[in-house]
Amino acid sequence: MATLKEVGERALIDRIIKNMRTSSCVGPGDDAACIDINGSKVVVSTDVVTFERHLAKGMTMEQFGWLAAAVNFSDIASMGARPAGILAAVMLPPETDENVLYDIMNGIDQCAEFCDTEVLGGDTKSGHGSVCGTALGICDHNVLMRSGAMPGDLVAMTGSLGSASAGWYASLNDIYDKDTFSAVALPVPRVKEGIFLSANDIATACMDISDGLSTTAAAICGSSGVGMDIMWESLPKGKGVDRICKKLKLSPRELMLNGGGEYELMFTFPRDRLDLLHSSDADISVIGMVTSGKTINIITNGKSEPLENKGYEHFTKD
Repeated sequence: MATLKEVGERALIDRIIKNMRTSSCVGPGDDAACIDINGSKVVVSTDVVTFERHLAKGMTMEQFGWLAAAVNFSDIASMGARPAGILAAVMLPPETDENVLYDIMNGIDQCAEFCDTEVLGGDTKSGHGSVCGTALGICDHNVLMRSGAMPGDLVAMTGSLGSASAGWYASLNDIYDKDTFSAVALPVPRVKEGIFLSANDIATACMDISDGLSTTAAAICGSSGVGMDIMWESLPKGKGVDRICKKLKLSPRELMLNGGGEYELMFTFPRDRLDLLHSSDADISVIGMVTSGKTINIITNGKSEPLENKGYEHFTKD
């Protein structure tokens, strides 16, 4: 048998899903699941953050707790749901100072409050240092999914790209940069934007950009059976990206296309919803178009080339 590293997270998930039974509205394979309970669409997501993989240098335990909650609420947001609470299972070494646990839970609670909800409960266990969150949401309108993009739709995203990746590399090199560090330590779940897209029947497909733009585009296109043309000049560059890339001799293009940890929303929508989209005060950029082909292209100064799926993948890059 192959190892997890040899197979990779995406292939592993695909293989697991093929053997899973499901009768829910939205089962395994999307950003979150959706269950119909007496006519209410309940959205559920779970995600894990670890000290080893997610605790950047200089990050406080409160910020780590915020991150643990934010990554879960981001999945709720990408489905167009309003958060209804979060549960957190925390694993810490027995010799850890008790204040570490209190600070982590305080950070989780702060993020929950930001998302207009609360901590519902959880668990504590001895372990190496991790938080497994389970977020709940209620979708009052259409559930947004990765599938549904149609040829001719426009492609858009919230926020900007590259700051989180730049901040991660900066922390590894003992560089403190306020803008990029904030992107790593305090990502903002786009809950209001997700609800707006759902409530106004704007998005045909939606997903959060947690593993990089190229991976997100590949997932939406794969689920929808379409292709995309992404305009490089239209991609919003995050604060501090050029500054950190210059110091560390990194490629802004690489960070913006393949860097993870952004937790923005990428979505597709019909052209006739453009004016309605612009009526929102949300920070949204139109970055491309859905095509009838199966390829994803990045167009730079009029020149088109394939956009490879090179975003972050667990096991293979751990």
